[in-house]
This record gives sequence, structure tokens and C-alpha cells, in this order.
Amino acid sequence: MIFDKHQRHTSSRGAHRSASGDRKPTLGQPNRNRSRSSRDVVDQSSFQRMYGRGVDQSKQKGTSSVHFRNSHEKYTVQKSSNKWKNDRRRGIASAVIAALFVVVLIIAGIVVYNIFSGNASHRSAAGIEVTVQIPSGSSTQTIADILVSNEVISNRSSFISQVSSRDAAQSLKAGSYKFTTYMENDAVIDRLVAGPNFEGTKLTIPEGLTISQTASIVQNSLGISASDFINLCHQADRYVGDYPFLAGVYDNSLEGFLYPKTYYVPEGASADYVVRTLLSQFSTEMNNAGLSLKGNGQYTLFQLVTMGSIIERETGTDSERYNVASVIYNRLNRGMYLQMDPTVVYALGSGYDGHNLTLDDLAVKSPYNTYTNSGLPVGPICSPSILSIKAAYNPNTTNYLYYVTTELDGTLTFCDNYDDFLVAKERYKEVFGIAND
Repeated sequence: MIFDKHQRHTSSRGAHRSASGDRKPTLGQPNRNRSRSSRDVVDQSSFQRMYGRGVDQSKQKGTSSVHFRNSHEKYTVQKSSNKWKNDRRRGIASAVIAALFVVVLIIAGIVVYNIFSGNASHRSAAGIEVTVQIPSGSSTQTIADILVSNEVISNRSSFISQVSSRDAAQSLKAGSYKFTTYMENDAVIDRLVAGPNFEGTKLTIPEGLTISQTASIVQNSLGISASDFINLCHQADRYVGDYPFLAGVYDNSLEGFLYPKTYYVPEGASADYVVRTLLSQFSTEMNNAGLSLKGNGQYTLFQLVTMGSIIERETGTDSERYNVASVIYNRLNRGMYLQMDPTVVYALGSGYDGHNLTLDDLAVKSPYNTYTNSGLPVGPICSPSILSIKAAYNPNTTNYLYYVTTELDGTLTFCDNYDDFLVAKERYKEVFGIAND
């Protein structure tokens, strides 16, 4: 219910001197005192292929040789011969580099193929029993991801293809299953079509509960320590790698993302198993509802889940959810304080015992109190159903700015002006027997 409150090098080429002070020849300036060496003689056929003219030829003892007319030609041929050798070395090096490049490309291709085909690294031996939870409403692709991550199958693509060829997509059932690692696709599909072969312990999480309230149910139903569960629920950074939609949550908390539903949990399951099961179901529900994990263009996923949590606590009537969402949008667009009671109840925590909120309650200091803080509260105040989240994504288009509970069954009256709000407020007092202020 709403109650209004008012960042030069100079280069030169010169002769270089030796340590004794003699000038060494520079390029194009040969040393005429140098004695002839074996390097001054080049195989005739090789030389002719390279130069073809400007040389004297003679045959001595059956050996073809070339004699230079002057030292300049000798120097030039030596230089060209060295260049030919260097070019050859460079060619070999280039060929090696090219070959290595091809090898790298092949390896990269294999890695990419494995990623996109869903091949799993065989970390476990085949035949090991594993328990797998398939969330309600899971698509074939989601089921394949779960099976690969649990090593039930080794190839995602082949499993999906087999399901399609058998036209079995609509027959795969949610629930808890006992599989063994690296089974044949057909055997896995047969089991999923037959339905859960492992009941486990029933765990029902109602809509609109906080982490603390959920922890109590987990403890009572599964014997898992409530404090251990709560501790994990304040370690969102532990799960963000597997559930990216948790990036940027307030106070490292999973509040709002523990999806409310009935589950069947295997005996001896850990608190971590339960947390992951609820987070996986949230992702599945969002996907099935066609809601983007990036938000709706105006608000982020986190903000929309926060809105959804308020809607969940304000009404249980499906037709009213979209109107409550419109009031939130309208008041935010006008810069009005939301002034919604459920945020105060959450801020009070264990200090709230179900009593009618007092003026002192409405003034409680908390980043969740929408009577004393503008905009949305810093985070969700409970775990909303997908219906409330859908309403937050797609509110009705109205001029409503207020709503008041005016019937014992919780029916809300929506108003677009303050005067009508005051009338509805009086009706609230009358129905619930509340004295005037």
C-alpha cells in the first residue's frame, strides 16, 4: 500500500676505424689489399646463372672456375653470393613460420569445434553414478548443457540432434534423475522421456519469501543448516561465474534470485546444491518467459527483479500485478517516492511481527525504505514469481499513482489522483477497522 509523504637524430654514414686507427672499407669501397681466398672463386654454372657475362672462363684439371678481372667485380660477386645465401635462409625461415602458423590454426579450430559442439573433457571414468536435476520448463539445449556439465553425455550437439531426430523434445520431463557418466544418447533420452527415476525429498519454496525465510524451509525439509544456507546466499561472487546475471547484485546477496517452486532434492544434498538448483530454475524461468537477462531497455535485470519483488508482496492477483507495476513506473518517472509498505516491512526485518505499520516504522533508517529514500530500494525484498517479473518488464499503460487495499480478500483500488486516494484510504480504514489518525 502507498501512503504519500510530503606529450633529432642525425644519422651519418662514414668510414669506420679499426682499433689500430686504420680505416675500414665501407659499402661500395672494397679493400684492395685483401688476399684472394676461396670465397673469390665461384662455381661457373652457378655464376653464369646469376650474372651471365663480364667474366673470364678457363678449365683447369677438369674444374670450371671463374677469375675476376678486378677486385671490384670480386667484391660484387661475393656480395651477391652472400645475398643469395641470405635470401635462401630467409625463405627457409618464412616456410617454417608459415608451417607453424598453419599448425596453430588447426589447433585453434579443434578448440573452437569442441566448444561449439559441446564436447566434454573426460574428467571422470565412465559408469559413475550421478544425480541430475532437470529444472521444470527446460529446453532441449538447457538439458544438454546440464547433462554435459554433469558428464552424463560427452557431446552437446549430437544429443540435441538425436532428440530432434526422434521428435522427443516435447516428451523430455523435468525432475531428479540418476544417470551414469558417459551414457549413450538414446539411453539418456529414453530415461528423460520415461520421467524422473529418483524422487528425492520434496522441497517447496513459496513465492515472496526472503533468504532467511527460505533457509528455514530448507532446514526443516532437508536438514541442511539454515545458517550454512544463509551464508552461501551472501556469496554471490561464488556463483556469478556460472550465473552471470548475478553480476552487480547488492551486498553480494542472492536475494530475489532463489526461484520459488517445488523441487525434489536427492538425499544428502548440500546447501550449495540447493542454491544452484534454485538459481538454475530462475534462469530457466526467465528463458521460457522470453525475458532478457539484460533488462527491458529502461531498467536492468536487477532493477526489474527488485520491482518484481515489490509487486509480489503487494498482490497475489495476476490481473493486478501489471497495474501495480504501472504505479511504480509512473511514480519513478515523476520523481515521486514510491512509499510502498513491503519495503518497510523488509527493512524492519525480525522487528516486524505483522502489526499495522506505525509512523515510527515508516521512518526506519534503511536503504530499503522507500518512504525515506527516493527511487527503487537497493535490491529485491523477496524472491518473486515469474508472473511478477513479467509485470515489471511489461507494465500496463495507466495514469495510476496510488493503490490501496480496500477489501478483506486483498483486492486493490487504483487511483490516478490524490483525492481519490484519500477516499480509498478511508475505505481501507473502514474495512479493516482502523481508527482515524
